[in-house]
Parts: sequence; structure tokens; C-alpha cells
Amino acid sequence: MRGAEEIVWAGGESAFRLGIGELRAIESKCDAGCAVVLMRLLSSSWKIDDVLQPIRLGLVGAGMPERDAKRKLDRALTLASPYALAVTSAEILRRFVMWETPDQPGEPEAGIAAESN
Repeated sequence: MRGAEEIVWAGGESAFRLGIGELRAIESKCDAGCAVVLMRLLSSSWKIDDVLQPIRLGLVGAGMPERDAKRKLDRALTLASPYALAVTSAEILRRFVMWETPDQPGEPEAGIAAESN
């Protein structure tokens, strides 16, 4: 999985990371697959946990203690509406579910193992 990525949002600039464990937790909390949650966010048909869980779990996945992540999210909710935070949640999910990779035909860069089919 990918490493943490910095995102500027209502809570400031924070590192976010969604590994397999965090993605499964989002699916459990939101009662839907991550792609469904992302589509609900993008189409403005989200539920509140669709907005909150990717942010909270993304902070935790990047190494923030659970208590601090909850506190940071609660503070952000005093500064921005859930509607505004839906944009952040969608971006977090997009970065860890649908990231783009450059097309690099030929030999991989040094230190990068080639994938076998």
C-alpha cells in the first residue's frame, strides 16, 4: 500500500494514509464498499459516516493516536460543514483507492521489483 500523503483541509495540514485495515474499517462503519462510499461522496448522496470515517481513519492510518484524530476531526467540524468535509473525505479515498501510476514500459527503476502476471 501507499505511504502517508499530506492534505490541506479544514483541520490544517495533516498526513493521511488508508491501508487495508483502515479501508476495511471504513467499509464496516459505512456498511458499503470503499468504491460505493467514494461514489456517494462524489454524488452528494453520502451518509455522515461516509464523511467522518475516511478522515478519522486516514489520520490514524498515518500514525496519529485515535484520541488526537477524534479531537482534530471534532475541531474541524466546528470550522467546516459536513458538506465541505465530504470533499476532503472523497480526496482521501481517491488517493488510496484510485491513485494513478505513470506508465513506465520497459525495465523498472533500480530497486523496484517487476510485477509478475
